[in-house]
Order: sequence, then C-alpha cells, then structure tokens
Amino acid sequence: MSVLIRTGKKSDAIACVDILRAWVDETPWMAELDDLEPMQAFWMDIFETDLVWVAEIEGRIVGFCTRGVDDGPDNIGALYVVAELRSSGIGKRLLDMAKQDRDWITVWAYEKNVRALNFYKREGLIEISREIEKSSNLMNIEHRWHRPT
Repeated sequence: MSVLIRTGKKSDAIACVDILRAWVDETPWMAELDDLEPMQAFWMDIFETDLVWVAEIEGRIVGFCTRGVDDGPDNIGALYVVAELRSSGIGKRLLDMAKQDRDWITVWAYEKNVRALNFYKREGLIEISREIEKSSNLMNIEHRWHRPT
C-alpha cells in the first residue's frame, strides 16, 4: 500500500468531510454535526485559508490534517484517518507534516477520545490545559509539542 501525502486543495474538502462525518457517526459521545452542505462549505473555506495535507491511496483520500493560520499558525485544527487505516502510520505522517517547519504545535482533543490522547502522547505532545467546551459540554484537552533543542 503506497500512501501519498500531499498538499490539500479545496476540491479535497468534500472527501475530508466524509471522513470527519464517518468518525462522528462511529463515536457515540460526539454531538450531531451540522447539515452536510453548510459543513462542506465551511471546510472548503478552511482548505483555502489553512495549511492542509491529505493522505491518498490510489486516488482515494484516506486522511487529512489542517494547521490553522487565523487562530495561530501552530494550531492543528483537524487530524482524521479513515477507520480501516487507523494505526497504519498515516496519522503520524500527517502530524509530522504539521510539525515539519514549526518549533511547536498545539492540538486539542476531547478527554473521551482516548485513542487520540494516546496517539498525541506517543508522538511527544504533552497536556498543558483543560477546559469544558461550551457547545458540547465535553472536556477538551490542549496538547503541545516542542521541537527538541
């Protein structure tokens, strides 16, 4: 299986929204999402303004990562991989792209998302704060990675 990691483009947003929606569908504690069309429009905007990387296998997008510009150039806004390819190294490769030209990055993950928490810990991110997200009433944990000196 050959995985291509490339810069994402606006037209990739629809496939990435499908990945995100599938994750929400399989996550019982996650709140319902917006309707499909407004969500696609929102992510198309993100793909125009933020740095985005997608993982692709034989033309199929199987994962993506965004690193924000508006809310800080070092904040990861999303990192998702299709269910059947989690733990295959794709998430690590996407995270490595986000780290590539940074001295530090920040990423938030819900306390209930144990798989993500373990992944970020394994990849050298440490917890720096916690807060209840008002819209979901879920505990959200801020993680930070610093480039070793």
